[in-house]
Amino acid sequence: MTIPASTHVGRLYLESRHLPAAQGGGGDIHDAMATPFGIRLLIGDVMGTGPAAHGTGLSVLNAWRELACTETSLAGIAVRLHALIARSEHPERFVTALLVNFPASRDLAEDADPVSGSRAELVCCGHPPPLLLRGGSAAFIEPYPAPPLGFLDLVGGGCQASMFPVGAGDQLLLYTDGVSEARDAAGRFFPLADRTAQALPPISPAADGPHLLDELVASLADHVGHRVTDDVLLLLASMRLAAAWHARPARKRQRVRAGLMSSGRTGSRVAWPATTLR
Repeated sequence: MTIPASTHVGRLYLESRHLPAAQGGGGDIHDAMATPFGIRLLIGDVMGTGPAAHGTGLSVLNAWRELACTETSLAGIAVRLHALIARSEHPERFVTALLVNFPASRDLAEDADPVSGSRAELVCCGHPPPLLLRGGSAAFIEPYPAPPLGFLDLVGGGCQASMFPVGAGDQLLLYTDGVSEARDAAGRFFPLADRTAQALPPISPAADGPHLLDELVASLADHVGHRVTDDVLLLLASMRLAAAWHARPARKRQRVRAGLMSSGRTGSRVAWPATTLR
C-alpha cells in the first residue's frame, strides 16, 4: 500500500515514511501516478486501524489507479471514490483524502517563471492541509474544504478544486492526522510547520545532512513518547529543475533563486492562498 521510500515520477522526486500503528497494515494510503494530465498524488486515511482499514484502503487505491489515468479532473476522481465507499459493504468507513495534480512537463515551458509560471491543482476531502516548503519557510496551503470521501452527499455529492503556484525547487509535504494530531504528555499538538522549517536544509533539499523526513519522524517520536495510537505517514514531493533550466545563464538562475527566497526560516501559520476552481 506504499510507493518506495524514494522514487522519481517525471519531474517530481518523492520520498515517504510510513509507520503503521498496528500489525497487519493500517488505513493510511498514498500513491503517485504519471498520467496524460500531469503527475497525480494521493494521500488518504481510512477511519480506524488494522486489517479492516487496510482492506478499505486497498479498494480505494485500486480505484484511484484506474481513475487517475482516465478522469480529467481531480474533483471527478474524488466523486467517483466517494461513490465507491458510499456503496460499499462498510459505508461508515469514511476516508479523508488529499489529491494533487502537478502540471505535465510540457506545461512547464523553459521561459516560464519558476515561481508563478505553473500551477498545481488540489482537492481536499476532510484531510489535513499540505505544507508548501519554499525558500526556507513552511506554510500551510488552504484548499477549498469538503467532507471526507463517503460523506460528500452532505454537501450535494460534489467537491471543488483549488490551484496554487509551484516552481522548481518547491516542495510539498503531505501527511496524515497521525502527525498533525499527535500530542505530548501535556496534550499539546505536534507543531508540524515549526518543526519542518527548523529541519529544512540551509541551502537546498540536496544538501548533505540529516534528511527532512527522518528528522520529522525523530521529532514526532520525541513529542509523543510511547503514546503512539495512530498510523503515521509523511509524503514529500520535490519539484526538480528541467535540464534546459540548468543550461540558463548563471545570472538568470541567480535571479530566479532569489525570487524563491523568503525572510527567516520559521514555520508559518498564515495559510498560503489557493485559487478555487468553481
